[in-house]
Amino acid sequence: MRSYLMAFILLIPIFLYSGQTSISEIQFTNNSGTDGTYPSPYRNQIVNTSGIVTAINLRSGGFYISEPQGGPWSGIFINDRTREVRVGDLVEITGEVAEQFGFTMIRNVRRLRVVSSGNPLPPPTPVTTSELAVSEAYESVLVQISNATINGRSDRADVLLINDGSGICRLSDGLYSPGENLLSITTGTVYSRIIGVVDYRFGEFRINPRHSADLQQTTVGTGKPSWGRIKSLYR
Repeated sequence: MRSYLMAFILLIPIFLYSGQTSISEIQFTNNSGTDGTYPSPYRNQIVNTSGIVTAINLRSGGFYISEPQGGPWSGIFINDRTREVRVGDLVEITGEVAEQFGFTMIRNVRRLRVVSSGNPLPPPTPVTTSELAVSEAYESVLVQISNATINGRSDRADVLLINDGSGICRLSDGLYSPGENLLSITTGTVYSRIIGVVDYRFGEFRINPRHSADLQQTTVGTGKPSWGRIKSLYR
């Protein structure tokens, strides 16, 4: 009897942490909910999941993780101020799925284990500005917008308006370190590439570059017009 009991006790940790719920399972839903914010089907449940850290929330704490392949529904925010992780870490997390003003996250983290470090990040998911502005599928996902123009500021102090020709979406500096100033960009500036993580605040989806290298500016060369030369400037 004792040997059977010991075997059962040894299996408990394996049972608790072997079964995982993928990030896309936590995020994906066709149910818009009562307020139209598409809450997670796992809301208020404890889940065990894993992903690669794509961004650190430097201002308010926490970090974003993603499934390695990226794509729609592949990212989620981890609301935890106490544990230190780095971009590229593969982490396993146990915590509670919650909705905060329509933004899905994992909070009350019970367990976090760094499985490995220095992993390649998922490829940014291509998205248009019009898609980003309305789609729940890109919440907390690392995305890329191409050939977008700064159209000016929104009515919120920390947000710029950008448009790739398909419609306006919002650009925010929520992941920038305090010493960097994203909002000094001049209206009319064109970026061939903007990479960032999407969040949802004040009823708006926003793309948040992580640092200046996530913004690639393209300008037409000023030499002989017949050359048609393109310069890529990394900011």
